Amino acid sequence: MQIHYIPMKESFSFLEDPDGVLERLGGNEAMLVRLLVKFRDSYRNTQDQLHALLVAGEREEAWRIVHSIKGVSANLGIGLLYRCAISLETRMKNGDYLSMQTEIDAFYHEMDRIIEELDRIQIRTNAVKPG
Repeated sequence: MQIHYIPMKESFSFLEDPDGVLERLGGNEAMLVRLLVKFRDSYRNTQDQLHALLVAGEREEAWRIVHSIKGVSANLGIGLLYRCAISLETRMKNGDYLSMQTEIDAFYHEMDRIIEELDRIQIRTNAVKPG
């Protein structure tokens, strides 16, 4: 499957340093697109998953999801989400589950914004740069 070429700098407002991300990926924009698609598909239902885990008292598993998203967002240069995940993860580590609503709302908001933006662009696999 092919898609139209997507210039990174203009396409993804949530990438704080697209040049840095591309440098880490050896300049491979197609790989960045694939990684963003994987991020979107893997974490689309994060809000529902976290809510269910927290209601069920499965705090360790909820923490793991936030921790995972923190790492992926750092690697992909999704800075605001990374910072939201740090704040939420810190609250979870400290056992502040009853007073973390502000952090969880910010985390959910940023996740929703990113997923929606990726959906609007309708990225698929195998980006092709026009000849």
